[in-house]
Amino acid sequence: MIVRILKGHVQPGQVSAFRVQARQALDNARGHDGIVHAEVARQACTDGGEEVIFVSVWRDLEALYHWVGGVDLLETPMLNNGSTRIFEHFGVEHYEAYEPLDSAPAGAGVYVSMPCPPAAVEAT
Repeated sequence: MIVRILKGHVQPGQVSAFRVQARQALDNARGHDGIVHAEVARQACTDGGEEVIFVSVWRDLEALYHWVGGVDLLETPMLNNGSTRIFEHFGVEHYEAYEPLDSAPAGAGVYVSMPCPPAAVEAT
């Protein structure tokens, strides 16, 4: 599974516009094959803006690629619609979920690209 996290600070005065975009992006993600879960959350800020996070969990990279329409996951945020004026800052991160072999759903890929660092192995 792939966890995609988009974080940003919505500028004061842009919260309503952001909420419309967030609702559209959330509905869009939830309608795609391969989505496991998607959620948008906010934290109100004293400046009148909001810190926001959009977390989506995908079955695999192929499902995520299909949703964003390509393989460039950093240049296709699927949340800010290319508008920089809504956000004071904005970023996107991707994580590969740890899945023990015995708990992976049938047909799901098993990720072996995240080996345990030697120091962590020695500490156990």
